[in-house]
Amino acid sequence: MWHKRILTVALFFFSVNQLAAQSPPTLQEIKTSLICLCECNMTVEACEGAMACDSSDKLAAEARELLARGLDKKQVLAAFVGRYGEHILSAPTKKGFNLMAWITPFAAILVAGFGITQIVRKWSHRQEKEQEDQKQPSADSAEYEKVLDDVLRKLD
Repeated sequence: MWHKRILTVALFFFSVNQLAAQSPPTLQEIKTSLICLCECNMTVEACEGAMACDSSDKLAAEARELLARGLDKKQVLAAFVGRYGEHILSAPTKKGFNLMAWITPFAAILVAGFGITQIVRKWSHRQEKEQEDQKQPSADSAEYEKVLDDVLRKLD
């Protein structure tokens, strides 16, 4: 019974995702995907609302024109990248060098965490071994104890 429910939920999310992928992008989606050229380092959407510069108005008009031609989001963004370069995108693409730039910090954190874990384990094992060595009397200490016992018996 629960299999049918899981299947129904999965199909629902799949169909919603397909509908979202087929729907044409909105102007707001495109404006939030682009960085304004006025060097404010804000998206076109934010710059248009906060600063009202000519660059954001120009980019919004270009986006409106491309959407009117019936292009989807990828095509519109590709047109902007072709005209202005990849720095126009508010989020880097996930391929080539950009993919490596996204993955490298996380991989470095994992490798560092693994290395630190190994070092801590090695240190703790070394301390445990030293403590065990201190607990076990050595042959020399046994001889000294025997001599000490003999001396104490003679003094009694």
